Amino acid sequence: MSGYVHRRDFLNWSACGLATTASVALLLRDGVLQAAPQAAKAKRAVQISLVGGMSHIDSFDPKPELVKRHGQPLGSDSKPDVFFGQVGLLRKPDWEFKQRGKSGLWVSELFPHIAGVADELTVIRSMTADSANHTPALFVQNSGFQFNGYPALGSWLSYGLGSIADDLPAFVVLPDGRGEANGAASNWSSGFLPAQHQGVVFRGGDSPVRDLFPETPIAAAEEKDSRAFLDKLNAMHLDRAGNEADLAARISS
Repeated sequence: MSGYVHRRDFLNWSACGLATTASVALLLRDGVLQAAPQAAKAKRAVQISLVGGMSHIDSFDPKPELVKRHGQPLGSDSKPDVFFGQVGLLRKPDWEFKQRGKSGLWVSELFPHIAGVADELTVIRSMTADSANHTPALFVQNSGFQFNGYPALGSWLSYGLGSIADDLPAFVVLPDGRGEANGAASNWSSGFLPAQHQGVVFRGGDSPVRDLFPETPIAAAEEKDSRAFLDKLNAMHLDRAGNEADLAARISS
C-alpha cells in the first residue's frame, strides 16, 4: 500500500474511528504512506536558557541612544522592576557593533567567529519583558508569561511536532549540574496542555534518567517480572485515580 492519499478519501476513511486515524498516522511515520509534497519544516529545536547570561546590548542588540547617554541617569517618571529597587546610571555596551554579511546583521566584536556566518542567523529583537528579576524573566523566556502555569516552548513543540519515537519523550530538559534555574520545573511545565508534553529531565553521568535502572544488577528474568509487576501496580493506581492525566504522564515518562 503506497502512494498519495487524497484529502477527501482520508477524511471519509478516518470517519470509521480513532483506530483508523491512528493507523494512518503510523503508516505515514513509517513511510508506508506518503503525504503530499510540502515545504520542509523543523524536526527538532534546541533552546539554550542562560540564567543571568550576557546582556543583549553586548551581543546582537545595538543601542545607539544608549551610547549617547552613557553615564546619565534614567530620567523616567516610572520606576522599572530592578534588583533591590535601585536604578543605576545608564551604561553603554562594552563591545563595538558592526554590520556583518550581506544581510547587514548587527553583531558586536564579542562574537568575531559568529559574525562570519551572520547570513545564516535569525535574530529576534522584539521580545521584551517587564521584569529584570530572574524568575519572572525566565518564565517570560520559556512560556511568554511572567507567571508560572503556562506551557513552555518545548511543550508547544512537543504538542505540534510530536516525536519520531514512541518510547522516548519529545521534550527533554538538560539542567545545569551546578544548580537548577529559578522556578525549577515551572520552566518546563506543560501548563494547560496534556501532561505528556511536559519536559522530562535528563541528568549527566551513567544514569541520565533517575531510577531507570536498579543500583545492583539483577537477572534478566527477574527484571522482566519486576517490570511487569510494576506496570500492573501502576495500572491499578491509575485506574483508582480515574486515569488522571498528570499521573498517566508520570508513569509514561
